[in-house]
Amino acid sequence: MTNTTISTNQNTNQEMNFAAKKPVEFTPIPVSYADLLPYVLDNSMVAITLAKVHQPPFLREYNSNATCACHGEAPGHSIEHCRALKRKVQGLIDVSWLKFEENHV
Repeated sequence: MTNTTISTNQNTNQEMNFAAKKPVEFTPIPVSYADLLPYVLDNSMVAITLAKVHQPPFLREYNSNATCACHGEAPGHSIEHCRALKRKVQGLIDVSWLKFEENHV
């Protein structure tokens, strides 16, 4: 009988599960996210999603005095700091569903 050894690379599983995420670069937009939200809602580009209520210990960026309109007024961050909305808007910009044009008056 022959002894067979199976070699596995345990680092591969760890790298796949805990791969370093590159920071997302958000395109600057000429309006506030609070002003943009009604437009993207009216055009069915985003939907209000209720966020879970966070419990202590809170993340460093948690702000109990701020609420997010995109998350049904859930406390924790403002709409201007809402990463979920920023990622969604960036995706809409990337596929050219959302464009900003300068008004020449």
